[in-house]
Amino acid sequence: MANEFKKKHTKEIKRKKQECIECGGNNVFYRKEKNQIICKDCGAVFEELSPSEEKKIEKAHDQW
Repeated sequence: MANEFKKKHTKEIKRKKQECIECGGNNVFYRKEKNQIICKDCGAVFEELSPSEEKKIEKAHDQW
């Protein structure tokens, strides 16, 4: 699952010429040891959520 996350988001970054999806900055890198994609321009951190974290977010989203 972690490899799927890396492949998906790395492809997305490459497709966008390594642009952050939050700020559009191009100072983006992958932190392998924590399985995170990080933008050095705005500080956004993208990482895979655990199933319980996903459920919490979905529940909060449904309440809107």
